[in-house]
Amino acid sequence: MESRESIQKRVDRLHAGGLVDMHFDLPLDLYEKRNHPGALISHYLPEFEAGNIGVVGAALYVEDRYLPEMGLRVALDQVARLYAEVDGSARFAICKTSAEIKRARNENKIALVITMEGVEPLGDDLNLLRVFYQLGLRMVGLTHARRNAAGAGGIFAASGSPRDGLTAFGRDVVQECERFGIIIDLAHINPKGFEEIVSLTTKPLIVSHTNARKFYDIERNISDEQIKMIGARGGVIGVNAILVSPNSDNSTIDHYIDHIEHVIGLIGIDGVGIGFDFCEYLFNQLPEDVIKELAAKLTTPHFIPDLTNHSHARNLTRKLIERGFSDADIEKILRGNWLRILEEFL
Repeated sequence: MESRESIQKRVDRLHAGGLVDMHFDLPLDLYEKRNHPGALISHYLPEFEAGNIGVVGAALYVEDRYLPEMGLRVALDQVARLYAEVDGSARFAICKTSAEIKRARNENKIALVITMEGVEPLGDDLNLLRVFYQLGLRMVGLTHARRNAAGAGGIFAASGSPRDGLTAFGRDVVQECERFGIIIDLAHINPKGFEEIVSLTTKPLIVSHTNARKFYDIERNISDEQIKMIGARGGVIGVNAILVSPNSDNSTIDHYIDHIEHVIGLIGIDGVGIGFDFCEYLFNQLPEDVIKELAAKLTTPHFIPDLTNHSHARNLTRKLIERGFSDADIEKILRGNWLRILEEFL
């Protein structure tokens, strides 16, 4: 059995290259704090540094209260706030290419890759995708849990989402993403839409943040068959830290790793990464009536007590070591698999 000191040295070594988390609602929070700028440095940088975070998928997400009229404006404001906050720091870089990501990491900067969770900001105007691409958008998930002009999301229940797949606009978005080299993210899409995206595309497919339906049977999570579809295309599945179990007692880092092991068992070590989706900080800012409304509409999240923000990432790595993962496999989970995808696309 390894000593605590030797485990700590392994964690330090494994974290030295930086972790990749491909889903974080950072722009949403920076926008909400737009009248109190500086949160990227004052709040997020210490957590990123404590966890040795190297690359973050910074997701544009527009809340229901802004839709439909304000969707485009709020998303553009989120991008603007992200750029403004990054301009105020020498520790971050918004990256559009894999070469820029490498340069940022070599300069000890945290690389931010702009992603989109739900194409509501586009309305039904495909031309706007080009605008967001020019601004740095490099990954697109078509839906959240709701329906939009592109398709329908998988719901937070075992069944019940619309049975149809993508709309004509949704198919156009997929084809335009492939043309631009934007990574297509299958997180949240309903089962029929998932199948349709697989059939419409040829490049590797990813799911930025999800959990295994084997352990938590809701449409929002990924089935064994879907995991195999991603694996067959050389893709990566990011494991989410807030929906590992329908009950709080089983919401633990060990169970988080059960999800990782399940994916590995189906498609191998090259198919799994991190998509933490840390959002307890957002949840705790909400009024109590809004929390109740979200629980009724979606679900009550059960946060993992020692994995609620990026400063806790070392707890995960320590547990992976205790569970017997090799250094080479841990490096693939923490960064290698995502970096391969980013290099292939960008």
